[in-house]
Amino acid sequence: MIDTLIVVAHPDDEILGCGASGTVLTTFKKKVQPIILCGEVNARTQRPSSEDLFVDIKKANLTAGFSEPVMGNFPNISMNTVPHIEIVQFIEKQIEKFQPLKVFTHHPGDLNDDHVQVSKACQVAVRLFQRRLDLRPINELYFMEILSSTEWSFETGSNAFQPNTFIEIGEDGLNKKIKALKCYRRVIRDFPHPRSIKVLRSLAAYRGAQANYNYAEAFQLVFKRGI
Repeated sequence: MIDTLIVVAHPDDEILGCGASGTVLTTFKKKVQPIILCGEVNARTQRPSSEDLFVDIKKANLTAGFSEPVMGNFPNISMNTVPHIEIVQFIEKQIEKFQPLKVFTHHPGDLNDDHVQVSKACQVAVRLFQRRLDLRPINELYFMEILSSTEWSFETGSNAFQPNTFIEIGEDGLNKKIKALKCYRRVIRDFPHPRSIKVLRSLAAYRGAQANYNYAEAFQLVFKRGI
C-alpha cells in the first residue's frame, strides 16, 4: 500500500503537476507512485530516443523521491481513439495494486486532450473501492495544473481550474522540482514559455502568496471522504 498515486498522461506531467508537493510528502516517509499512461510519447516534438527517454523518466522520478513509474503504452495525442473502459481498467489495476489514500490527476478542462481522457477515466477508477469492499477506500482526489496545458485552455466557469488546496513547498521543494524537471531533455524552455524556470518560480510564488506560504503548488480538491 502507498499514500499517493499520481496518474498522468505523459512523462514530465508528474513533475510539472505534483513534483514539489510529492517531494514534500516523501520527507514524511510517504510513498509516491506515478502512473504514466502514454509512456512512449511518440508524437512529441524533439522527443529523444526511447532509450534516452526512459533514462530521463527514471532519473527525474528518482530525483523527486518518487517510486519508479508504472508505464502504459496508450497512443500519444490519440487517447480519444481508445475505448474509455480500457483506460479506466488500466487505472483500476494500479489502484487495486497500490491501494492509495490520495490520487492526483489532470484537470478535465486542460487543452491537451490526452489529459482530458486520463482525468475522466481516473474519476471513474477512484470509485473502485465502492464496488470492491476488499480494497482500502481512497480518501482524496485532486486535479493538478500542468503548465502549457491547463492555463492554455480557454474554458471558463465550472470547467476552469479552480484551486482550493495549496501545499507549501518552500525553496527546497521548488528547487527539487526544477532539478527533477531538468532531467527531462528538451522540456524546459526559454522565458516566456510556461515551462521556463522563471515561470515555474513565478507560479510557485503566486500560489504561495494566495495561501501566505513560501512557495506552493495548487490543486483542486474534488473528492474527500471523512472530516
